[in-house]
Amino acid sequence: AMLPLLLPLLPGCDEPAPAPEPQRVVVLISWDTTRADALSCYADTNHWGSQLPAHLHPKPATPVADQLAAGGVRFKWAFASAPTTLSSHTTLFSGQDQYGHRVVRNGYPVPADVPLLTEQLQDAGWQTIGVVGSSALEASMGLSRGFSVYDDPGPQPEGGMYMRNASDVTARALAAVDARTDRDRDLFLFVHYYDPHTPWFTAPPALVSQMAVPGYSGTVDGSMESIARLTQARHTGRMLIDDVRQARALYLAQVAWVDQQTGALIKGLSDRGLTEDALVVMFSDHGESLDEHARYPYSHGPDVDLMNVQVPLIMRGTGTLALTRGTVVERPVRLQDVGSTLLELLEPEASSLGTGEFLGPLWIGQDMPAIPIFAEATKPIAGESKTAWNNMPFERSVIFGGGVLVKTPLAGEGASLYA
Repeated sequence: AMLPLLLPLLPGCDEPAPAPEPQRVVVLISWDTTRADALSCYADTNHWGSQLPAHLHPKPATPVADQLAAGGVRFKWAFASAPTTLSSHTTLFSGQDQYGHRVVRNGYPVPADVPLLTEQLQDAGWQTIGVVGSSALEASMGLSRGFSVYDDPGPQPEGGMYMRNASDVTARALAAVDARTDRDRDLFLFVHYYDPHTPWFTAPPALVSQMAVPGYSGTVDGSMESIARLTQARHTGRMLIDDVRQARALYLAQVAWVDQQTGALIKGLSDRGLTEDALVVMFSDHGESLDEHARYPYSHGPDVDLMNVQVPLIMRGTGTLALTRGTVVERPVRLQDVGSTLLELLEPEASSLGTGEFLGPLWIGQDMPAIPIFAEATKPIAGESKTAWNNMPFERSVIFGGGVLVKTPLAGEGASLYA
């Protein structure tokens, strides 16, 4: 009479195995050097092109990012604390600003005593893969800690920068995903696209033609030589409107190319069944000046104007990682908060990360007290020393709760913009 009750306890009986937990996938996508208003879904924060008539304003083309925003959470005012690649990425991965993690700018390795998001995820059993498009994030700089796979372009050459085309980055990222030996573990995938950074030359010709100024016959071709000529023209107040428009168009073509490749990456993951329980986070490390700044046009490191530190930040989730849909968060936030937010969402039992805030209450409509958000220019034009902070003269800004940016002034402002 007891046999039916004992059968489930006996070895070899056909007791159904417990259903496996769904594999979680987090895709952290970085668009280097992408100002927020280079995305069409950020038209409500556009401060670009105000010197031109409305019909000549730049027209971004980022349908993939727009769809992510429409189906998830868009942070209207997200800010980087430093306008350089390595420092800003370290802020996201550590939950600390540059005074906490001590990475001043490119070329300053991440100190070994700075805990990183990927280390915590790896300790919690996640498989961690990184594929980066620029030697600014080469493995020797230390951001590779905590990644089981870290695919970079190699060491940074003296006086230059290696970069990969966005299509190569996408292909390498999907290949790394396919090469996993343990496909049951949660997956954290970091993909870094460098193409919006100067020089602007990786977007396909068809896309460039689509974005270019109709009938343009000038010398602006996206090369560093043509950008140097534009910079000199800006310094002397002799910029031609068509040259300005073409430079903006070439930059937007690079951003549009990364948008297309982001779509190819997400589709590739979807084709592999990896987007059913997934969180996609798209951000930029810093923005870019494009002719607006009298002293530092076509640059970012030396300045903390709005176009240099306001960045896109979009999150969209599915399955157990689903977020609210079509939500726009108005309260200003920091890249410093992104890593902390991810860790709280993914592994709430893990140790906290840096001093970043958990942003979850914001996308469900709860209030969070506004805090001052600080940024500091980290790239001196002359006299740089790799053994000192030496950002002299400092350029700093602070964003208050209402979105007001106050900046320490530098000389050289006020020159006429166009000839």
